Amino acid sequence: MLTSLSTTLNKNGVHGKTTRKKILLSKKTKNIAEHLKFAKVHLDVPQCYWQNILWTDETTVELFGRNTTCGGKKGTAHQHQNLIPTVKYGGGSIMVWGCIAASGPGQPAIIDGKMNSSFSRHFAGEC
Repeated sequence: MLTSLSTTLNKNGVHGKTTRKKILLSKKTKNIAEHLKFAKVHLDVPQCYWQNILWTDETTVELFGRNTTCGGKKGTAHQHQNLIPTVKYGGGSIMVWGCIAASGPGQPAIIDGKMNSSFSRHFAGEC
């Protein structure tokens, strides 16, 4: 009897999973050195310094991204609740911007169009 490769792997404890994401910090890049330098420079900065810092970040979310998984019982793969519609080019995406300060988080903003420095300055004033 022939078994599939995935069946053999599953029997040996190797199961398919989605890959986990992490920030790229590689010795081959300058990221680690820059992060370490920043930490050392700001190690003894007084608490009042951090009261004036505004941390910002943005992220893009795909409406129908490819990295979606679904677990279920055998024979339920084609049931409606286990299906994800396929659309060309991911169906679009939205960009969300947010900020946090010592006083707490700011209101997240959905970015329509391209992100630029004037956008950041506009929303940073509202945090």
